[in-house]
Amino acid sequence: MLPVADICPQLVQSLKQHNKVILSAPPGAGKSTYLPLYLLNHADFSGKNILLLEPRRLAAKSIASYLAGQLNEAVGQQVGYQIRHEKSDSKNTRLLIVTEGVLIRKIQQDPELAGIDLIIFDEFHERSLQADLALALALEVQQLNTDLQLLIMSATLDQQKLAAALDAPVLCSEGRSYPVEIVYQVPTAEPIWLQSARVSLQASLKHQGSILTFLPGQREIQQARDWLLEHNQDSQLDIYALSGALTLAEQQQAIAPSPAGRRKLVLTTNIAETSLTIEGIEVVVDSGWCRQAVYHPRHGLTRLDTVAISQAAATQRAGRAGRLSAGTCYRLDSAELWQRRPAFTPAAILQSDLTSLLLDISAWGCAPEQLFWLDPPPQANLNSAAWVLAQLKAINHKGQITDFGRQLLATGTEPRLASLVLHGKQMEQQGEQGAAWLAVVLATLLEHPQRSREQDIDQLLQQPLSGALLQQAKQLAQQNQIRISSYLPQHLTAALLSRAFPDRIALSRGKGYLLTNNAGVVLFSDSALAGAEVLVICDLYFGQSAQVSLAARWTLAELIQEWRADLQLQSYVGFDAQQERFIAEQRLMLGCCVLERKPLHTKPTETEQQQAWLDWLKQQGLQALPWTEQALQLRYRLQLMQRLMPEHQLPAVDEEALWADAEVWLAPALGRFTKLSDLNKLDLYTLLWQRLSYKEQQLLTSCMPDSWRSATGSMIPVHYSDEGEAILSIRIQEMFGQLETPAVAMGRLAMKIHLLSPARRPLQVTQDLASFWATSYAEVKKEMKGRYPKHYWPENPAQAMPTNKTKKAMQK
Repeated sequence: MLPVADICPQLVQSLKQHNKVILSAPPGAGKSTYLPLYLLNHADFSGKNILLLEPRRLAAKSIASYLAGQLNEAVGQQVGYQIRHEKSDSKNTRLLIVTEGVLIRKIQQDPELAGIDLIIFDEFHERSLQADLALALALEVQQLNTDLQLLIMSATLDQQKLAAALDAPVLCSEGRSYPVEIVYQVPTAEPIWLQSARVSLQASLKHQGSILTFLPGQREIQQARDWLLEHNQDSQLDIYALSGALTLAEQQQAIAPSPAGRRKLVLTTNIAETSLTIEGIEVVVDSGWCRQAVYHPRHGLTRLDTVAISQAAATQRAGRAGRLSAGTCYRLDSAELWQRRPAFTPAAILQSDLTSLLLDISAWGCAPEQLFWLDPPPQANLNSAAWVLAQLKAINHKGQITDFGRQLLATGTEPRLASLVLHGKQMEQQGEQGAAWLAVVLATLLEHPQRSREQDIDQLLQQPLSGALLQQAKQLAQQNQIRISSYLPQHLTAALLSRAFPDRIALSRGKGYLLTNNAGVVLFSDSALAGAEVLVICDLYFGQSAQVSLAARWTLAELIQEWRADLQLQSYVGFDAQQERFIAEQRLMLGCCVLERKPLHTKPTETEQQQAWLDWLKQQGLQALPWTEQALQLRYRLQLMQRLMPEHQLPAVDEEALWADAEVWLAPALGRFTKLSDLNKLDLYTLLWQRLSYKEQQLLTSCMPDSWRSATGSMIPVHYSDEGEAILSIRIQEMFGQLETPAVAMGRLAMKIHLLSPARRPLQVTQDLASFWATSYAEVKKEMKGRYPKHYWPENPAQAMPTNKTKKAMQK
């Protein structure tokens, strides 16, 4: 009996009392394999239907096959599954195992989920983007279908956070795992794939069972596999690859039990961290790395970073070795460095491209902030997603989904690639033979890009699709009623790609290219794409700058012809710094790119000139303004006030904030300036000071004074640094008798006191005067008394009178 069996009766009782329940159970407890059948066969669920949500297609099929086998039935009877492009169920199916995307589609098509009584979220701790959305929508469905219950199962999630957010009880099941010995292997300078392959081979000689080796990605898996096939001398050891890029048949082959007398070494990504059980695994080799998708809103592009895994993920990986017997986990790490790993993997919603998510939310008919989120999606990523969807014409200016947006959802792939497929069909209907199949091929290649230093996408099209890619392309074509074609009209490649990546159409500009979303990119120095008027960029390489790694060539004339209906004519007034004059012209625009210009023979108004100055200054940055020390000091005071006393909400003075309202505080002062030298007339201190209300000015003067009155009556300037320090430079004699260190921000920050000699040379820096008088002063006095005999050097400075006079002057 599996450990979760002990808690199943209590779980049924909780589901009677609550419509949301959280189950915490470690790997191996049976939450995926025992619990669903227990509920299916329980009297309280007689005649009821259950959806079991799995994050991965392979897990969905494998678990469905296992559960059906437990009932001595074929898949598709009481237990079925539905994944992208494939399903097996019948009218008798009561337990349907689905992937997250399938559940989201079901909810969109039937907002009440009529006939569904329970949704089980398995492996929710993975916090995939679609799982978060599926939970948000399921909670919405509960408002329409009050009989629907939710069971959220997790192994390593922060349960209390979820329980508090959902107001749901938490049940905990003990796991049944065997002891796993952790062996640390200190990393070497060799590539991680080679280190992992060596350790795996050594482990195969030391241990009798099968081995599971975790590597960051498909490239490292292939490299390790090639090396192992060359160096493995054990004829009984089979070597398999397991990654999301393989076909389901290839994945199932990797997890299938080994024949009698044989064992296997499986090289995998984090696809095997949870859900999947590979029979016979006694050893895990953990590289400690994985691929993590990080979205960059500025370029509208997701970068796959190779990052160190969290402690939670490492624990999950090690647990794979202790599912069926005692095992061993070799970690390419040291015990000390492992402790420094983050505790949990960040939720995908915090660093993902939210374009698909936002389209699904728009189809649901609400705004993101109206849904439940365990971690709210970042506003910058939502803004970027909305911009992309508007460019794709998937949503209107109010954020509502369009008819074309609904067509994108029905295509069976993410919005950008769906737009590519639909435009390919449209071109085919207009007489362009093979355009639809070309679109499908491009979409398939781009869904799993083979990232390299640089490629012209035409080179990729020279290689026919095969294996998993061909299978995926055929499924996508079938779903969209597209015929496979032996002819690929490659002259349409850039036009088609532009419909998927309208924000990455790029015009040649100087040494690089300007994207329609106003981001800049460059080519590699020896690029084969050099000289192209226009590029449609599919992928970027992020080094010291953003460099084009996959793109299609295009011409300006072809771009204008393809996008003519979307181009805008704008009147523009700008400042030409080289010629020191204003220019006025009519521009043909696509996003931020100027396709054509025509001069306008009109004199710009003062308002237009001011706007032209602001546009030019924004391009140059704040450093183009004439910053005096007084103006900088005011800015540093405001920055420190923001940090130490945020409750007062004084206006921000970072670059973004200053430009946000520059039309108010800066533009009027630009007047009728016509030359760069005119900018020197700007009094930035006064302009920034007047940006504050009278009350704010008084508050700043009180909390962040620009001077400090000494006990002798002198007004000593306070200098603020851009590191957030308040510095007071004062002769040591004027601080005698001062035990408390002067402070700013109502005592929240002690000043850094630079104590000076009578000749105003540095002696000591302290933020604790009392301590200085008691310790270091004696040494300072010993050195300075002979050098400055005319000045006062008391024995007890803490009780001495402050002075700014010589001893002789003090006696008068």
